[in-house]
Amino acid sequence: MRQWYARLGFGAKIQLTINIVSISVLTLAIVVIGLGFYGEFKRNLEHRVLQKSNLLADAAAVGVVFDQPESVNMLLSSLTVDEGVKTAIVYKKYGPADYRYFSHYEKEGLKQTDFSYEHGPVQEWRNGEFILRLPILVDSEEVGRLSLTEDDNYLASFGFNILKYMIPVLLVSLLVVWILSRSLQSKLAAPLNDLTKAVHEVAYNQDYDRHVKIVSDDELGELGSAFNLMLSKLSEHEEFRTEKELEIVELNAELENKVYERTKELETSLANLQVTQDQLVEQEKMASLGELVAGVAHEINTPIGVGITAVSHLVESIDRINKAFNGGTLTKKQFSDMLSAILESAGIVESNLRRAADLVKAFKAVAIDQSSAEPRLFALGSYIQDILTSLRPKLKRTHHAIQIDIPEELDLYCDPGVISQIITNLIMNSLNHAFSPEEVGVISIRARLTEEQLKLTYEDNGQGIDQSILKRLFDPFVTTKRGQGGSGLGTHIIYNLVTQALGGRIQCVSEPNKGTRFEITLPLENITPVNH
Repeated sequence: MRQWYARLGFGAKIQLTINIVSISVLTLAIVVIGLGFYGEFKRNLEHRVLQKSNLLADAAAVGVVFDQPESVNMLLSSLTVDEGVKTAIVYKKYGPADYRYFSHYEKEGLKQTDFSYEHGPVQEWRNGEFILRLPILVDSEEVGRLSLTEDDNYLASFGFNILKYMIPVLLVSLLVVWILSRSLQSKLAAPLNDLTKAVHEVAYNQDYDRHVKIVSDDELGELGSAFNLMLSKLSEHEEFRTEKELEIVELNAELENKVYERTKELETSLANLQVTQDQLVEQEKMASLGELVAGVAHEINTPIGVGITAVSHLVESIDRINKAFNGGTLTKKQFSDMLSAILESAGIVESNLRRAADLVKAFKAVAIDQSSAEPRLFALGSYIQDILTSLRPKLKRTHHAIQIDIPEELDLYCDPGVISQIITNLIMNSLNHAFSPEEVGVISIRARLTEEQLKLTYEDNGQGIDQSILKRLFDPFVTTKRGQGGSGLGTHIIYNLVTQALGGRIQCVSEPNKGTRFEITLPLENITPVNH
């Protein structure tokens, strides 16, 4: 319904609205007037029946008192001239609420058999009939009752007459309203239609030379003049817009060229920056490996030096035995003492060479893993012990306790060099930033395996990290010791190794003076040989 009304033109809407309002008002007025006349006629009918009944009740009182039903029948028979009376029954009172039939009148053609008294209100309308129950009084004493029933034929006739006169009046009124609405529609809709067509041409065809002609001094005339003035302004604005659009196109072309050139410069700068960053990261790795080599070399010097000293002592002991033997002065006690010294020197050489071999083995495992980048299956706990052994030159300068809590059966399949770089950078980060030189701290490394991931936790109880640094901790070149040997790439390298090389996640939790905890989560599919 709304869509149908929305598709109507403005003139049709005006005419339809006027017709609906007029029909509604006229119909309501006719209904109200008709109901008013009907109610008034109904009240007049009730009043007339009441007067007639009072006369009959007064006249019938004597016949009821003296028990003369014939005289009462003659009185009631006078009602035959009144076509509206249907029945009239007189009851004689024999006691409280005891009314018995005395006499009656009924309209011709009616055969009423039940004349018992029906209690009810004095007057009522029921089933299109008006029923009146009046007491018959003698000296203000009730001697009987008169029950008179009047039909509504007069009312029906009156209603029919009202419709007979009102419907033609309604039809004529509607015709007049329709003619007036058509006239009003033509006066209002024609200028609006012209204005609508002009707006359509301007909106869809950009025809700014189109003008409307509305000859009127009312609001429609003002609207037409304002619309024509607006078209003139729009025409001027369109010319100005076209001119400016050409300028904007030229400026955009120039700007695009500048943006293109600037973008190329930025891409080149970004590529150079990336290369520089990769070089710095590689230098950091090489520097770390160089420090490892220097530390291991220095660490190996000690057992080798002790071994050389023991070997020199061993050579001297053998030379003395040889001289005593050749001179024939070698005694059994001298031979036993010399043999003990030789065995002691050999034991010292063996233990120190074994110590040097362990250092070389650990260094070889870590150094080769950092440069090979080949995945293999390895035990995480023992591999971290090798890393700690390779870092012994750094760790022995401190008195920190390192706690390892990793199940022995926990094996990983990945590039072990990545794990080595992560653990090495975390430990060096703690040594350089978490503890002061004289401080004794605790470093713990824990690992737990679940059904879907490996959770590796590294924690120290050092100085912690300030919140301003913590927000940018994994960004490159973020350090608190710039100018003191800190490059700011350690945590950045850790982040790239965890997220890119191992496809995991890393999070740092820290507060000043409350230590630092790194939580590394690795998905199992990236560290198990199932998919390899």
